[in-house]
Amino acid sequence: MCLVQAQRFDFFTEEAYLRHPDHIEFGIGASNFLGDLGGKDKVGTNDFQDLEFTEFNLAGFVGYRHAFHKNFYGRFNFNYGRVSGNDHLTEEPYRNNRNLSFRSNIFEVDLMAELFMRIGAKKGHQYKLQRSKENESAPWHIRASYLTVFGGVGVFHFNPKVYFQDRWIMLAPLSTEGQGLPNGVDPYKLTQLNIPIGFSYMVRMHRHWSFGIEATYRYTFTDYIDDVSTSYYNANDLSLYLGEQKGDLAAYLSNPSLGAENEGQPNFVTATGQQRGDETDNDGYFYALFKVDYLIINEAKFTKKKTKRKGNVRYHKRTRTTI
Repeated sequence: MCLVQAQRFDFFTEEAYLRHPDHIEFGIGASNFLGDLGGKDKVGTNDFQDLEFTEFNLAGFVGYRHAFHKNFYGRFNFNYGRVSGNDHLTEEPYRNNRNLSFRSNIFEVDLMAELFMRIGAKKGHQYKLQRSKENESAPWHIRASYLTVFGGVGVFHFNPKVYFQDRWIMLAPLSTEGQGLPNGVDPYKLTQLNIPIGFSYMVRMHRHWSFGIEATYRYTFTDYIDDVSTSYYNANDLSLYLGEQKGDLAAYLSNPSLGAENEGQPNFVTATGQQRGDETDNDGYFYALFKVDYLIINEAKFTKKKTKRKGNVRYHKRTRTTI
């Protein structure tokens, strides 16, 4: 048996993290896409200058967090988000004329390292029980804030689709840029690696619960989350190689541009071999979330606290001990 000093109850000491290292986390918020489609009224950049605010979608995650040190954690998360883009939303002439659109659900798992930085703490009497002069080791209630930064590696699955004739159509099987066809590019994989980086700001309101915000960005190694990357493939060849029914659909969806007849750009702008996307910039996406963290505390490590009354005030009768 050993006495537990007051600092044990602020959950920011190294000993406290070793005794209670495990957390469950979950969050809900929004996701957005940075790629070839949609964006601001200028040439695409694939960075936050090109963010389209009307394309935020629902996102969320659940995860496990483990403390290896008071300033170092490991995290394992399962994330869901939806990303989308639409050239109709930009007034940049060539992107608007291109007239492409997509959406994709994203499912991913991440393994990350996290650096923990305490910002501040405010102490108060736990359960509003006053500390007596004879018992300076009685527990404190802690309200504190902290900042974390993290990064790691993830695996995500995507599947771009387009809404056409009252249904959602998968784009990858249509080889819209000639993927896997003669003189075309290689097919892209729907499951890929990414690199998540981000930060969170949290406030501990209870010894179990912390609340805050988290923002993460995903660097990817593909430019095909939106099914757009390189140049226009010959529409007649798509019809020939893919068969009549599938080929005609692929031919149209590969190049639904407005054209001069619909107040768009001249047709040669989207002719075979002309630029359809920007293969020099890979796609990316990010999450902005409200986050909840639950600290798993082994209550068996504490004995129940007894108090005594003196007048209208309760005092701690003895120190709390560990088992």
